[in-house]
Amino acid sequence: MEPKAANDSFRPLFSRGALIGLVALLAAETTINYLDRQALSVLAPVLRDEFHLSNTQYASILNAFMVTYMVSYALGGWVMDRLGVVRGLTLAVTWWSAAGALTGLARGPLSMGVCRSLLAVGSGGAWPAFAKSVSLWVPPQGRALAIGACNSGSSLGSLLTPPLAAFLALRLGWRAAFAIIGAIGFLWVAAFLGFARAHPRMLATDRGQTAQQSGPRVRWVSLLGYRQTWAVFFCRFFADSAWYFYVYWIPEFLARERGLDLAGIGAVAGVPFLVSTVSNFATGYAALRLQRAGWSVNRARKAIMLLGMALSSVGVAAVFAHSLFWTVTLLSAAVFFWMCWSVTVHTLPGDFFPAHAVASVYGFAGTGSTLGSVVSTWAVGRTLDLTGTYVPVFIGIGLLTPVAFVVGTALMGRVAPVRMVSPPGQSFSPSP
Repeated sequence: MEPKAANDSFRPLFSRGALIGLVALLAAETTINYLDRQALSVLAPVLRDEFHLSNTQYASILNAFMVTYMVSYALGGWVMDRLGVVRGLTLAVTWWSAAGALTGLARGPLSMGVCRSLLAVGSGGAWPAFAKSVSLWVPPQGRALAIGACNSGSSLGSLLTPPLAAFLALRLGWRAAFAIIGAIGFLWVAAFLGFARAHPRMLATDRGQTAQQSGPRVRWVSLLGYRQTWAVFFCRFFADSAWYFYVYWIPEFLARERGLDLAGIGAVAGVPFLVSTVSNFATGYAALRLQRAGWSVNRARKAIMLLGMALSSVGVAAVFAHSLFWTVTLLSAAVFFWMCWSVTVHTLPGDFFPAHAVASVYGFAGTGSTLGSVVSTWAVGRTLDLTGTYVPVFIGIGLLTPVAFVVGTALMGRVAPVRMVSPPGQSFSPSP
């Protein structure tokens, strides 16, 4: 028999309907975050022409976000564990929404990079917030499905941004597009605070006032002593670069290599992300069914990771496809299977650690994700300027997830709860 999950000793806090409402709000939060993030990549052809940007300069603007995000992701996890989800997430969404709207005031690559850096400060709280929420309030067998639903915001946002940003830019200009998309987050904050006020026990639990959910605080640095922390870190360090490539460079690829204009990008660039939205829910549901069928958490997680790793490499073939149909089809298949991998990796902090440490571990892993993506984003821009072809880029991106699988599974060992020991008067430390 498997040990009980680290976060499994709790009573349901919400009714089924309220729980669905909470997960929907968290999915909307990540969707809005990606609307603000990806608006830049959708509008990149227009911005690059207006500001005369090279591939390397465009990559530098992307990395202004990524470098800041590398720090803010870990900080965001720490903030969620200290302030709680309600206060921490309200602060994060308000901040990044304002920064997203300010991007419309940019006058060149420097000011645009500054605005994207400010956007990254708030964005660091987006994913740790839902990871902590799921570990606190979602029943154990439903966590993979809830993680998939919340994580689907990255796909939904990437799906909705091309038509929305293109529509707004074509009719009102790119500056108005940034401003309007940025304003959406303020509406979400009002809805989220209304939901929280309607559920007082959620607020009490979030602040650590329920003995059942609360626990001794964990020093962030002490979590670095666990190989499971590093396993999730390296899974994301290597593999997440593939996702950021799809998000930030595919509109450019379609424009430069397949001849699409802004309207064409708006019509087809979201298709792979529609497929990845399906993958988020399908992966969570598959994990739920496997566990109900008697599969251990360890077996289910690793089987889905292996499947995602093996089949996501089909994306390499997209660079060799000559038709737009096959290009988009192959990209869609790659994104679908990569998302199988990603959703599973996102569940691991909750599989390994108790609720009061999940956001911190998740944030540290997110720093790994962003660090790897900073390097890969720079490498993509530099490679394109040197070679003028996407072929080596696609091949390199295709190799990253297999590397992540080998390194990550070697480090994590069996997927099972970590025994955390807290000597009297001291912070948690790794068990022998």
